[in-house]
Amino acid sequence: MRVFMAFCLVAVLQAAGCPARSDDVTPLNAPENDLIARALADTPNGALRLAPFTQRVWSEDELLRLCAESNVPQAKAIRRLLLGADAPEARAVAGTALLTTEQSPRLAWRVSGIYSLNAHADLVLSLDTTRSLYEQRPLMPWAYMLQLRWYTSLGEWRIGQAPLRWGGGYSGAMLLSDAAPPLLHIDYRQQWYLGKRLGSWQFEQMATLFDEDGSRRYVMARRLSHALSPRWQISLSEAFKSNKLPAGLSALILPFYLYQHLSSWRLYEGNDEWLNYLANVQIQYRFAQQRLYVDLLLDDLQAPHWLTRFRYTTPRKSGVLIGYHTPLPQGGQFLVEIAHTDGDPGGGVYNFKVPENRWRYRDAVLGHPVGTNRDMLFLRLDLPVSQKSYLAIEHVNTRRANATPLVPIEQRWTVYAGWLLWKDCGLGARWSVRRIQNTSHTHWLVYIGGTF
Repeated sequence: MRVFMAFCLVAVLQAAGCPARSDDVTPLNAPENDLIARALADTPNGALRLAPFTQRVWSEDELLRLCAESNVPQAKAIRRLLLGADAPEARAVAGTALLTTEQSPRLAWRVSGIYSLNAHADLVLSLDTTRSLYEQRPLMPWAYMLQLRWYTSLGEWRIGQAPLRWGGGYSGAMLLSDAAPPLLHIDYRQQWYLGKRLGSWQFEQMATLFDEDGSRRYVMARRLSHALSPRWQISLSEAFKSNKLPAGLSALILPFYLYQHLSSWRLYEGNDEWLNYLANVQIQYRFAQQRLYVDLLLDDLQAPHWLTRFRYTTPRKSGVLIGYHTPLPQGGQFLVEIAHTDGDPGGGVYNFKVPENRWRYRDAVLGHPVGTNRDMLFLRLDLPVSQKSYLAIEHVNTRRANATPLVPIEQRWTVYAGWLLWKDCGLGARWSVRRIQNTSHTHWLVYIGGTF
């Protein structure tokens, strides 16, 4: 309650305006990813009905472009989800059901949609069991997204459980990625006009708390995004995870590194082990419909020397993701990404000197799924072969970035193939092989599924 009241006060202090869209990649299995398949069902992109079975993610840019000419309920819903109060009210639902023939029959399903209560409020949901089936992760909840979105003259509020993916990375984002289970959180966003020279900036801030290992944890993050030109976009973010939240109101207003410094020296006699700070810079360049993007993460930063009175030096902990994405005909895509995360004897990126403040939630990293001390190559090809068949191939190759800490070397290939039997039903197969060190694991999944 204290965090929520502080959020309200921060909102009152902001300038009025309309929320703006950032060019992110939508979280895996978010409602938009199911709705786009329905929106394109009666176009030459009809095979994209099979895309929800392949764990494909889309950029917000792509989704808006693909549904721009359609007025079916699902297309209207996508515009409402991505543009908020700038789009008309929408009510639509989409779903997927799979009957698999793995070791034993199993039914997996997903239902996603949006229901506009009025012009200023939406209920958004995505109930999902398919992701835990594909990833074999029992800690992935089936209530993937349950969220109230409320649009006011002071900004947009999002309250409820939802995944977070900040950035343009298709394999994940360095600071906040949906590799981890969804978080129950409060999200506030607003567009700031900073004058003719600086232009409009999109502000976003989220806060959550949860119990971990028998004690309370706090995670907060904020971001400023700005289109430098029609081709260039920049995003600046910061976040922290802590086991304390002294002066919680100031944490919502002050830069997080300054909040850490003031709280450490005034309340904890210089001890800063209660808070793990991260900063992030994202740059995107678009030409035609192609994109280049860079995501730079700086982990466990401390305040500058002049603030810390030269007591500390900033540790060498960083991660970077570089990617290229291009659309292919009929809704296909090809992308390649490379990522590097630092590792050192103290643990490297996403780890921390106090274990409870490692950048993790439940069974996964809150940031990029590659984790710490790894180099990664990620390839993804989505290809609607015809109006009735769809092929997706994904490859992940990781290796140790340096000598310590030790992490397993891994290669993984995943192939999805699907065929439309009729308009709302498909037959598909998923084959994956995973090699860790000298051990290989192969997994087959055959299914018959439908969309509605």
